[in-house]
Amino acid sequence: MDYGIGVGGPLTMIGPMAQMVEGAGFESCWAAETTNTAFIAAAAATAPTSTITIGTAIALAFPRSPTITAMTAWDLDELSGGRFIVGLGSQVKRVNEDRFSVVFEHPAPKLKEYAQVMRTVWAANRGEDVTFEGRFYRVTMPSFHGTPQPDRRDIPIYLAAVGEVMARTCGEVADGLLAHPLASPRYLAEVVRPAVDAGAEKAGRKPADCNLTASAMISISDDVDLARREVKLQIAFYATTRTYAGILKLHGREQLIPDLRSAFEAKDKERMIELIDDELCDAIAIAGTAQEAKERISAWDGIADRVSVGGPWYGPKAGRMFENYQALVETFGTNGS
Repeated sequence: MDYGIGVGGPLTMIGPMAQMVEGAGFESCWAAETTNTAFIAAAAATAPTSTITIGTAIALAFPRSPTITAMTAWDLDELSGGRFIVGLGSQVKRVNEDRFSVVFEHPAPKLKEYAQVMRTVWAANRGEDVTFEGRFYRVTMPSFHGTPQPDRRDIPIYLAAVGEVMARTCGEVADGLLAHPLASPRYLAEVVRPAVDAGAEKAGRKPADCNLTASAMISISDDVDLARREVKLQIAFYATTRTYAGILKLHGREQLIPDLRSAFEAKDKERMIELIDDELCDAIAIAGTAQEAKERISAWDGIADRVSVGGPWYGPKAGRMFENYQALVETFGTNGS
């Protein structure tokens, strides 16, 4: 099982961070899209590195045209010497409509077409005579009369998925699935993986054609109570969103959602922490010492092809987040173990 890790923060720090985690032996590093754009952050990670895979986890799909995203990924793959993975997600309705002012509709079939358009653009860049006409996108001029580059590859496309419908879409069309930090090993094994396999079978593909990249929520500290409080608060924050209700339902905790939302709206973080019991905490996340984290990461063995490790960000101050990040690098970097 491969290990990845996120890179983020000020853009001037992305390069040194990527260089550090490459030196520590991580297989991949991933740029998110929050304040900064994921693609610019990924670009910053390419220059000082030479071997580590660089991906976006995730870049938002629908606020961009698929042609622009394909062109951007094409450039980043060239810049990185063929080390780039484009990770895309639909995000939730509210973020699309209230932050980016774009219509949110039929996310799974639309994202499937999005990936198909991107591959059409890359085929055109190689000199192929191709177009795309679908339900959501129509691209009849995928290339702009540039010099064909017949030796260039299709860049791996990973799609973020939580529910069964999007996971099946990943199995049909994606090179990989990016799981959410709230998705427990049990949820991945019982819900996500079977859906991916069903999608792959429908499309005439092998399940192994779709890499399953898990996202492990980990807080490392000798103060185990602190670590548990950090991950419980992060779990509680995510659980207020309707999209993730299926995960809580699998673990028999869907009844917590109304109380979690009320506590969140009241900005009562203590109550949010109280509502997440130890059993649920341990089912989803890892909280404890570095040795405990090393032992418990095995829960993803046989389920995920890659685990991207990351820490809680809702609640901890910057200094504590940096401390945890350093611990993650030291604990899961293969050159230090």
